Amino acid sequence: MTPVSKMFAGVLLMGLTVAGAMAAEKDSKQGPAQGPALQPAPGGSQMFQPMNVDPSVVRASMQARSEYDELNRKIIARQTKLYEDNAQIKAIQDQMRDLQKKIDAELAADAELAKLKEKLQAITPDVPSGPMKGFGPQPTPMAQPKSSKN
Repeated sequence: MTPVSKMFAGVLLMGLTVAGAMAAEKDSKQGPAQGPALQPAPGGSQMFQPMNVDPSVVRASMQARSEYDELNRKIIARQTKLYEDNAQIKAIQDQMRDLQKKIDAELAADAELAKLKEKLQAITPDVPSGPMKGFGPQPTPMAQPKSSKN
């Protein structure tokens, strides 16, 4: 994470904290908000108050999340199978890789772009880029080229 993005994240977190505190102060002046599913538990005016949650809402939410996750698993499994078995998709992927190599060669040949990248590298701290192991999105099977064993 670059220093600029760390600073931006800090400012964003600080803004959210201030907004939450202001909302809590506003709510304490107006009285607790009443809703059918969530109601503040009796107690002080804390920023994060315990909530009384309707169990049927929790069950419905968990059921919806379960269905959503199951559909995502099925979609990923189907896409993986298509990428593995469909000859047309494999041929198109090969074409895309070849075209990307041509694009990369054209970009590498541009002197102005190379100078700009050098300047950027000179001011960029030595911070590892990319997600840390175990964090962030994992690559999908379609994004990973298979080695050809022909």
